[in-house]
Amino acid sequence: MQKRFSLNSLTGTLQFSYVLVTIMLGLTLLLVIWRGNTLFKEHEDLYKKRSMKFHASELRNSINHSFMLLQLYAQYDTIPHAEEIYYKTATHDIFDEALASFDSVQTLSKGEVEAVLDIKPIMNQLTTKYNHLKKFSEKGDPLRNYLRVDMIGLIMRLNKSIDKFIIDEKNKEIATREALNSKIKRNNYFIIPFFIFLVAGTYFLGRRALRKVLEGLKLIYQYTHALSQGKIPESVISMPNEFGSTLTCIRQLSQGLEEVKDFAQEVGKRNFEKNIDTFPADSQLGEALHKMKISLEEVAKTEQERNWQNQGVVEMGQVIRKQTEDMQVLCDELLSNLVKYIDAQQGAIFLPAHQGKTLVLRSAYAYGRKKFVEKEIRSDEGILGEVFQDAERVFMTDIPSDYTQISAGLGEAKPNCVLVVPLEAQEKVLGVLEIASFEILTEVEIRLVERTAEILAASISSVANAEKMKNLLEKSNYSAQQMSAQEEELRQNTEELMATREELERQLVEIQAQVDEKDHIFENSNQAFAFVDPSGRILRINYSFAQLLEFSKEELLGNPISKFVPDLRGLNKHAKRDSEKVMYHIYKAITRGRKETPVLANVTRLELNKEIVFMIGMAHIPSENELKQEAKVKTNASS
Repeated sequence: MQKRFSLNSLTGTLQFSYVLVTIMLGLTLLLVIWRGNTLFKEHEDLYKKRSMKFHASELRNSINHSFMLLQLYAQYDTIPHAEEIYYKTATHDIFDEALASFDSVQTLSKGEVEAVLDIKPIMNQLTTKYNHLKKFSEKGDPLRNYLRVDMIGLIMRLNKSIDKFIIDEKNKEIATREALNSKIKRNNYFIIPFFIFLVAGTYFLGRRALRKVLEGLKLIYQYTHALSQGKIPESVISMPNEFGSTLTCIRQLSQGLEEVKDFAQEVGKRNFEKNIDTFPADSQLGEALHKMKISLEEVAKTEQERNWQNQGVVEMGQVIRKQTEDMQVLCDELLSNLVKYIDAQQGAIFLPAHQGKTLVLRSAYAYGRKKFVEKEIRSDEGILGEVFQDAERVFMTDIPSDYTQISAGLGEAKPNCVLVVPLEAQEKVLGVLEIASFEILTEVEIRLVERTAEILAASISSVANAEKMKNLLEKSNYSAQQMSAQEEELRQNTEELMATREELERQLVEIQAQVDEKDHIFENSNQAFAFVDPSGRILRINYSFAQLLEFSKEELLGNPISKFVPDLRGLNKHAKRDSEKVMYHIYKAITRGRKETPVLANVTRLELNKEIVFMIGMAHIPSENELKQEAKVKTNASS
């Protein structure tokens, strides 16, 4: 149905303005064309008059110029080439130009101008005279008389007629121009008011339309600006024009945003029951809001499950922290709390035994109480063995008939799902955790069991390490006691060696003059001594040294000391260290049969007869068995 035309509407105002401006412009164009044609014709007449006046003036000038040349020829006919210069130019070229100008005047006047009618007979007579002159053969006085008698009167009459024609045409031109200017002014007096009326009408209509546009745009800006700032208008004004539909859409949008605000507040309260019906479900915003609602529900559900899972991990972690010393109590407490938390019916923990060849049931729990059951299976058989070997969980909902049964006071029943998870810590499987339930476990519950298994595995590893450390500590204490006894024996031997060394040094100073006595002391000393040169080659040894290494003197002399005591290389370094700390050090000596025996040794640097030698004192370190036998001998002797 076509809408009724109205100036109250923006479209009606613009349409009326367009029609009015079109009509006014059409009338103006018709008036301009009509007045323009009139002025063009008058301007064409004015141009014609100017052209006739110009050609008449050219006619007069050409005739006078030609007659002047004829008079010069008659006066100076004896001059060489005078005929070509004056006569032929006057009778042919210039007169032909005069005839052309007269033809133009006749053409423009169309034979209607009286002055032209007066000029024409004179021109006809002049044409006859000039044709006669072209055939005139006499010169001198006959020619001059012909010009004076026959032609000069015609020339004067022609000039008089042309002057009159030019004056008349000039007066007509002035009158025509004044009339043309007067008409132009009258046109201006008519067109200017008409144009002002056209501009005023257009301005009024345009202003009216602009005011309506600005009012509508102002309202739309106010509402859209408020919406862009997150403010929802309480009410939206309506307008009886094209902006009314836009304002109606804004009102609907405000109502929809009000519902969105209520929806957001309800979502903030974790209430997802409220729906938004303002926006169609197939619209982009409606579809987006619907998807957002579904996503928020999923997020809330996921967050709830994550909180439940984290709470379970925290509770399991607290149980494990309380039980870090006893492996059995740890497994029992953790299993019971885990089965209760996930609302399962039965659980079991299997730990490896016999160097990982079997899995032993360490803890079992069912229907709210601990089960005292003994069970042992091979670690490479069944579902438990598969999980233990592959370190990957197994979740079954199709339970074989020969698999585990959930037992209660009234009988046994097959579970609906079984979850078996490896207890893995540091890439090593330390056991298996089994959960059986009548209800199918959710993915969140399975993840909780897996995370609990990781914590339990780490705790089992810690408890096992603690037990190992305890055993190692007991062994270490026993070894420390034995080392204490050996250290006391070594201290006594060291004191004896130090005393012997001091005595030997004192004796060496005295035997510088008594070589025989020195040799006697050296050879018969109970302490093993050897002299070597700076390169390490053995120069001299006593009997105790050969007896200690179980070699004869001949086998030892001349050989490097490092062959029998490998660590005695770089004697200067050892001598400097021993002289600063004044103590013996333990070395490994190689005796006959390539046996290694620990010895105490001290290196002293000496200068004898300006030659550097090294004195090495060595003593045997008794073994643990020797100490026990010696202690036993002392005990027997004292008893």
